[in-house]
Amino acid sequence: MRNTTKIGFVYALTLAGILIWLGAIFLAPYLQSRGITFFRFVYGCFSTVCHQKPTRSFFIFGHPLGVCARCLGIYMGFLAGLVFYPLNRGLSHLRLPDKRLFFAVSAPIVLDTAANVLGIWNTSNAIRFAVGGLWGVILPFYFLAGIGELVLRRKKL
Repeated sequence: MRNTTKIGFVYALTLAGILIWLGAIFLAPYLQSRGITFFRFVYGCFSTVCHQKPTRSFFIFGHPLGVCARCLGIYMGFLAGLVFYPLNRGLSHLRLPDKRLFFAVSAPIVLDTAANVLGIWNTSNAIRFAVGGLWGVILPFYFLAGIGELVLRRKKL
């Protein structure tokens, strides 16, 4: 299999994975609103990656999403970055962005999270979503480069 094909496969799997993940985030409150007890399992899956505090979450169908606003922003940003990736980088070459870009994009989420935890300020869910989204956009550029490199270096059995 050619390198571009392998990278394209990794890209397609990653895109499918984030779409399923985001779908499940919105599925949890829908199931709960319909009284389908499977909602507990879906929320439980997300409880391993998010605190799920209702006051820090967006609501749909009368119930909080499966993750908080910041986590939703990260995942939605990841999707946006993933869609943008082939337009910016193509799928034939894997290279990491400059580390200064990573630190610049990470600074707002680190600052906002630290300030909230330390009680310096309390941002709205919209701000949490925005800083999460900003950070999420850059993540596919590192994720695809890392996973793609692993796939390309994998030895034939």
